[in-house]
Amino acid sequence: MSRAALARLVLGVAVAVCAAAAVFTLVTARVPATPAPGPGSAAALAEVAEPPAGERVVVQRVVDAVTFDARLPDGGGVVRVRALGVQPPGACYGAQATAFASRVLDRRAVILVAGVGPGTDRFDRRLASVALDGGGDYAVLAAEAGIARAYAADAPPAAMPAVRAAQDRARVAERGVWGQPCRGAENAPGTTGTTSTGRTSTTTASGSP
Repeated sequence: MSRAALARLVLGVAVAVCAAAAVFTLVTARVPATPAPGPGSAAALAEVAEPPAGERVVVQRVVDAVTFDARLPDGGGVVRVRALGVQPPGACYGAQATAFASRVLDRRAVILVAGVGPGTDRFDRRLASVALDGGGDYAVLAAEAGIARAYAADAPPAAMPAVRAAQDRARVAERGVWGQPCRGAENAPGTTGTTSTGRTSTTTASGSP
């Protein structure tokens, strides 16, 4: 091989090497490196993915806006549950509230989380906060829809700010019991009764509130 041919070969190889290096530099510069997770990242992901600590049950029948029958796991039978954090709207809007609860809860898996008070009430209903299996607090959903009022008795205190905020949004938007014809009233015209809190209302056969 002549000196001229050898020089051309060496020059060609050098040009090819430089071109490859330039392409590599351009690609790596445009693709940012994934940052290493910080010390709290794993805990934060686990907190988001972790379901609430409680007992998973399947709703068999909705009685009213806060009361339902649920089947316990592993053949544990059926228990009547009273959802904490909210109370039914009373005679005015009561039927609509029960219909909402049926749409959200009936035949669905939910997680029961024990409250801060006794395990059952005087009607032998199990008292528990209710979380939807796919995520979401039932008390917040019910308050947001205007089908139930915030009710702090026996509920975990940390859960109540979100319920009250949802109730405030429903009241401002006049959703559910806060709109026509109830306008926030607990009773339809001509009905009477007394709730466990001493206010005039109608108590259902299930014992709510």
